[in-house]
Amino acid sequence: MNGPTQPRASRRYTIALVWLAAFAVFALTAYPTITWWDSSSHSLAAATLGVTPPPGSLLLTLIGWVVTRIPTGLAPAHALNLLAGALAATTVGLVLAIGLRLLRRPGDGADMEPGCAPVALAAGAASGVLAFAFSPTLWQYAVQFTPYVLTSVVTGLILWTMLRWWDCATDQHSWRWLLLLGLLFGLDYSVHRTNALLLPGVLLWISIRQPRALRTTRTWIAGAVGLAAGASVQLLIIPLAAAHPLLDIGNPSTWSRFYDYESLAQFGGGFLVQFYPRHAALWSVQAMDFIRAFGANFLWLSGPWGILGILPTLLGLTGWFALWRRDRRLAIAFGALLALHAVVTVLYFNIPANFFRPFDRHYLPVFVTFAVLVCCGAGEVAIRLLELSRRARWQVARWATALLVLVPLSQLTRSWRAENGSHRTFAADFATNLLNGLPARAMLFTWGDNDTWPLMYMQAVAHVRSDVQIVNLSLTNTPWYLDELKRGDPSFPLSRGWAPPKGAQPWTDTTVVIPVAGTAFQLGLADTVAVPRSITVDVAPTIAAKYVLPQDLVLLQILETNGWRRPLCFSSTGPVPGLPGLTPYARLDGIFWRVMPVAHPSVDRAALRRALFSTYAYGGYADAGTPLDEIARRLGFNYYTALAALLRAEQAAGQADQCRSDRDSMLRALPPARLQLDAKMSQEIEAACTGPEAVRP
Repeated sequence: MNGPTQPRASRRYTIALVWLAAFAVFALTAYPTITWWDSSSHSLAAATLGVTPPPGSLLLTLIGWVVTRIPTGLAPAHALNLLAGALAATTVGLVLAIGLRLLRRPGDGADMEPGCAPVALAAGAASGVLAFAFSPTLWQYAVQFTPYVLTSVVTGLILWTMLRWWDCATDQHSWRWLLLLGLLFGLDYSVHRTNALLLPGVLLWISIRQPRALRTTRTWIAGAVGLAAGASVQLLIIPLAAAHPLLDIGNPSTWSRFYDYESLAQFGGGFLVQFYPRHAALWSVQAMDFIRAFGANFLWLSGPWGILGILPTLLGLTGWFALWRRDRRLAIAFGALLALHAVVTVLYFNIPANFFRPFDRHYLPVFVTFAVLVCCGAGEVAIRLLELSRRARWQVARWATALLVLVPLSQLTRSWRAENGSHRTFAADFATNLLNGLPARAMLFTWGDNDTWPLMYMQAVAHVRSDVQIVNLSLTNTPWYLDELKRGDPSFPLSRGWAPPKGAQPWTDTTVVIPVAGTAFQLGLADTVAVPRSITVDVAPTIAAKYVLPQDLVLLQILETNGWRRPLCFSSTGPVPGLPGLTPYARLDGIFWRVMPVAHPSVDRAALRRALFSTYAYGGYADAGTPLDEIARRLGFNYYTALAALLRAEQAAGQADQCRSDRDSMLRALPPARLQLDAKMSQEIEAACTGPEAVRP
C-alpha cells in the first residue's frame, strides 16, 4: 500500500490489536457468575427479558437477551460478563480511534513525517489507551454485566460524532452529524441516561466551532428528530412489561406507570434532578469524591509502582498541549467540554456524605473523555521519542520509551488482583446457600438488592429451589409489587381485595392473635413440643413510636392469612423478623430466621449443623488469593451468627467436643482475619466451647 491508505490500515490494525488485548484481559478476569448490586438484577432481566429497576437499561437487556440465546456452552451470567468485556474493549477502541484522529490533525509537522512516524504514533497512543483500559473503574465493570460499560460505549460514539461534525461544521450537510448525535443521546435514554450530562458540553462545543449553527432551524430540527427517534426505543418497555416477565419492576405497562417508572417516582420522582439544596458540602464532599475517583484511575502514588501513577495525568496534560499546537480552537473546545462535563456530573449526582455505595461508575463517561487526552499525550510522546532517536539521543529515548511502556503495565499489575473476578462466586454461593437451607415451600422475606436479586437469578436461571416464594419486604411498600406477587401466585396469602394504604399510617400498640394450625412435624417442632392453639403478637409502631409502614401491614396480613400453610422465613441480612412482636417466635435455622408457633423456641441443633456444614458452600473465603469484596465480607458475618447459635446450643447440651470441632472447622472455612471479624464476635466464638460459664442462655 502507499499514499494515505497505509496510515489508515495501520490505525485499523492498531485499534483491532488493542481491542483484542483489552478483551483478552477482561475475559480472563470475568466473573464466572453473577455478583452483587446491578450485576444480578441486569443478568436476571437479560436472561428472562425482564424490566430492571429504574432508570433501567432496555438496550442492555435486549442485547443481553440475544447473547443468552447463543449456544456458547457457558452459563448465562458468564456469557453476559464476557459481553461486558467486549463492550468495555469497544470503549477502549473508540477512545483510541478518537485519539488517533485528533493526532492526525495538521500541527508542527511531526505527525506528517514519513517512515516510522505513523507506527510510533499508533504504538504510543495504544500505550496510553491501554492505561485507561486497565484502570480500576472501567476494569471493574468490564468483568460484570451492568449498564455502565454500555454507557461508556455511547460516550465514545458521542465524542466520535462530535469530532466528525467539527471537521465539516461549515458544510451544508453537517446537520447529518447532529442528527446522529441526537440519535445517540436518545438511545442513551435506554441505557442509563448518564450521557445526558454531556449535553451542555455539546452546546458549548458547537458554539465554539460554529456559533451560527445554534441559530439555524436545521440544527435544532436535526438534533430534535434524532433525539426523539432514539428515545422512542424506550417505549418498547411498555409491551415488555405488559407481558408480565418474572422481573417487572414498577410494571410500566400503562402510560401512567410508564411515566412513574421514567420519572423514578418510587425514589421520589422528578427524574431525581435536584441541584439544590445540596445533600452534602459541594467541595469538601462531592467534588472531592470525584477527585478521589479520578485519582484512583489516573493519579495514584501508592503501591510498588510508586511515581508511575502520576504518568496518566501527565500524559493527559501532554495530550491537551498537543491539541493546542495543532488546533487551538479545538483544544479550547475539548478542554471546556471535559471541565463542564465533570462539573455537571458532580452537580447532578449531588451525593450525600458517606453514601452506602461508591459513585465511581457514574464518573466513567468523564473518564472516557479524559482518556482521549491520555491517548493523545502518549502518541505525542512517542513521536518526540522518535525524533530523539533520530538525533542519536538513544539513552534518553530508551528510558522515556520504557516509561511509556510501563504506564499500561503498571495499571495492569496494580489492578489485576483487585479486579480479577474469575474465582469470585460469593453472590451466587450466598444466594444458593440461603435458598437451599430453607424448608420446603418456604416464603422468604428479604430486605435489599443483595439478598433479593441474586436469589431470584439463581432460582429462575440456575433452577435452584423454585418452590420458595421470595418477597422483598421493602418493595411491599409499593402497590405494583403486591400486584406482581399476586399475579405470579394466585394463592399468595393476602385477603382478597385488601390493599395497604399509601405511606406511613398512625398506629397504637395492638395485640394480634394468630391461630396455629398443623402438626409439630409440619411446623418444624420436635415431637415432644406441644402445639399451642394460637400465638399473640404485640404489634407496636415501627416509625417514631407513632407510625407503621405499609410493609408492616402487609406482613401482618400475611401472618393472619397464611394459616401456617407455608413456613415464613426472614433472611438474616435484615432485622430479626420484620415486626418486633415476632422476635420471641424467631428461630435461627442458618442464615435465616424461621417464625415458629412457640415463644423462645430451642435451637434445632441438627438442622442448624446440617445447614452450616452440609448445605452451605464457602468458596473463596479461605483462599487468600481470591479478593474478598466488602459485600461478601459483610454478608459472611451471617454465617458466624449462625455458628455462634450452634456452638452455644452444643455447649449447653454438654457436647463440648462437638462444639470445638464445629468451631475449628468453620473458622478454617471462614478465617476471621479475612472477614475482619469484630472483637465481640471473635471472643464469643472463641469462648463458646470453653465451659458453661462462657455460654449465654
